[in-house]
Amino acid sequence: MRQTGPLEKTLGMRKDLHTRSSRGGLRLKQTLILLWAGFFFVLVSSIAIAQGASTQDETQTGSETIAAVVNGEVISKDELAAAADLNSIFQVLFTQFLHFGQVLLSTPEGEAFLRAYQLDVLHQMIDSRLLVQKAIEEEIEVDEATVEERVEGQLDQIMEQNQLTLEEIDGILQQQGSSLEEYKERLRTSFREQLLVQGLHEKIVQDAAVSDEEIATYYEEHGDEFASEDEYIPPLTEVEDQIREKLLPKIEADTWEAWFSEAREEAKIGILF
Repeated sequence: MRQTGPLEKTLGMRKDLHTRSSRGGLRLKQTLILLWAGFFFVLVSSIAIAQGASTQDETQTGSETIAAVVNGEVISKDELAAAADLNSIFQVLFTQFLHFGQVLLSTPEGEAFLRAYQLDVLHQMIDSRLLVQKAIEEEIEVDEATVEERVEGQLDQIMEQNQLTLEEIDGILQQQGSSLEEYKERLRTSFREQLLVQGLHEKIVQDAAVSDEEIATYYEEHGDEFASEDEYIPPLTEVEDQIREKLLPKIEADTWEAWFSEAREEAKIGILF
């Protein structure tokens, strides 16, 4: 799930402007799916974060503004609000599903549902933040030229889909208290983190391999999958590469899941929401 910020909503875009690797377990398997699909976590919509930061209640201090802490790194309640994007959800509900929205906000069950939703988003953000931290610890390198290419590609997409110039986009952003340069920097952060986690995933699973025993077992149990039209089943030596290719993604997923479970167990995570 990807969030849209004020710029995207102003432009009326139905497609998200960048990806995220917070759906996060991302819960763990979702993280892997997102990575293989070529997008990690937009951790939070770039512009939405800025908007959330600008509306923070300055009278709140300490735990009143903190949703979670991951190895000493804070996830603020403003960041959570931007990621959960309840304002947009309520806007849709009260313009199209008024009664449903009233029930949701006026019953204990509705309040419990909203809290459960926000907690799920928070857990996704925690997992995303932890993965970025681990990628930095593992000294994963990111090609900044690739980051810039993605940023420019994103802006090109916005301009093409909405028939806008960069100057017009900058004007929209300035009306929202931001700027084109600030938006580009947030895009850089998002794409950089995406690439960090992709690199981390590649490093963790690089030694994953399918054993000869696993190949033989699969052939014994599913050999008929390789049967020809005349029901001839080729010998194992002729199909072992196919079996290895078929089993490897599962082995890699299990390797990644085991590693991430251990990393999460070792992490110092505090939830204050």
